[in-house]
Amino acid sequence: MPFDTLLPAALHGTLADQLPAPAALAFAALALVAAYAIFALVGFGSAMVASGPLAAVMPVPRIIPLLALLDCAGAAGRGWRQRRHIDRAQLLRLVPAMALGQALGIALLGRLPGHWLAAALGLFILAYGLWGLWQPRPPALLLRWGGVCGVIGGIFGGLFGSGGFLYAAYLSRQPLEREVFRATQAVLMALSTGLRVILCALAGLLDPSLLLLALLAVPPMLLGTWLGHHLDLRLSPERFLRLLNGTLAAAGLGLLARAALG
Repeated sequence: MPFDTLLPAALHGTLADQLPAPAALAFAALALVAAYAIFALVGFGSAMVASGPLAAVMPVPRIIPLLALLDCAGAAGRGWRQRRHIDRAQLLRLVPAMALGQALGIALLGRLPGHWLAAALGLFILAYGLWGLWQPRPPALLLRWGGVCGVIGGIFGGLFGSGGFLYAAYLSRQPLEREVFRATQAVLMALSTGLRVILCALAGLLDPSLLLLALLAVPPMLLGTWLGHHLDLRLSPERFLRLLNGTLAAAGLGLLARAALG
């Protein structure tokens, strides 16, 4: 059986048609390794890193459900391993607001000018990340801001498939140990992406070819997670905050680029 007959249907109709099947899969695998190394380090960013490269080898409507499956599995596993460190008070503050925001985002999907929303949020996140790089230890945000970040993060999760950077931005300004930050962020991402997986299933987007592709993506996801974990062991708290705020700034630039491209 020729190798290209094993390529999932999710990869057909794109650059994958001009590449040998092994090359298309290798390109996608490298993007996933990089994406999940960042995800393991800062708790978000897989969609930001992987969406562009994956769009070159598979149809764009397949990317969000694929990454939702991988993010949900990875974040749930991490949250379970670090469950002793979870800040339940922060979860109680953020999760109801996040669920409300997700529902609003899905309801607003297709009804609002998404490029203007992406531009506004991109400017905010870029400024927030640059502020954190300039002043790495600002005072903690007021506790009531958790609800605001939860709602806005949920809205943009529903609209764009990516709201984790807002939860990370909020939690990074709280007086939390790194392990507590990571565990709490992992649970938030697991719940957020889990809801997205349910919505994708209800919309009929989780067909057998996408599930096969998700299984093929597990090894590069695990490799990226392993690399991120080992890089994390070498990071001081100050370097971790710089990496987090730099990733936030990059997320803001990514949203601005998405807005500019319409």
